[in-house]
Amino acid sequence: MHNLETPTCKLALYGAHSSLGNALLAEALHRQYEATAMLTELNSIRARPGLRTKGGELFDPIGVSQSVAGMDAVIALLDSTQDSEEFSQHFNALLALLDGLETAGVQRLLIVDDFAWLEAEPMPNAPVHTLEARLLASPLCWTLVQAPVQPPRLLEIDDFRQPDATALPLQRFAAALLDEMRLELHRHQLIHIDLHGGKG
Repeated sequence: MHNLETPTCKLALYGAHSSLGNALLAEALHRQYEATAMLTELNSIRARPGLRTKGGELFDPIGVSQSVAGMDAVIALLDSTQDSEEFSQHFNALLALLDGLETAGVQRLLIVDDFAWLEAEPMPNAPVHTLEARLLASPLCWTLVQAPVQPPRLLEIDDFRQPDATALPLQRFAAALLDEMRLELHRHQLIHIDLHGGKG
């Protein structure tokens, strides 16, 4: 039961359908957070106590600002690849998140992605230097987190109740990510979370 004297953390999550998304939802619910999964189809996740769903598109700053209004923090799971079209989509999503959260007055943003492209040659349709400049100019308390390796099969929320060897690394990652969200130890940094413990 939630302690009424403890302030409730309101968390919005983009990317809830992935294994890591389910790990984060399981960990957030275990911590008695108010977790809201941002979805294009509201009925695509089974209802659970403490879990809410809300319509949310990542590519429209106005839509993002409306969806995340009233939240304490937002986590976006992007996990992009080097494919140019997908890269451009995730690039646009990052810009929409920065603008949307600032408009909504939400200060805490964590973005999980494969950030190898930050050190790669900029792509013509998505100049990395533009994003870097926007990040540096943003008033948000943001943290970039290198995405972990996902297991070959999709893990559901129930798989994290008593995690086996396949689910345990993602459970640890989710717990460390929520700790970072709360403690804000790595503002304006790109971090790697060691699945065996700690951050780098």
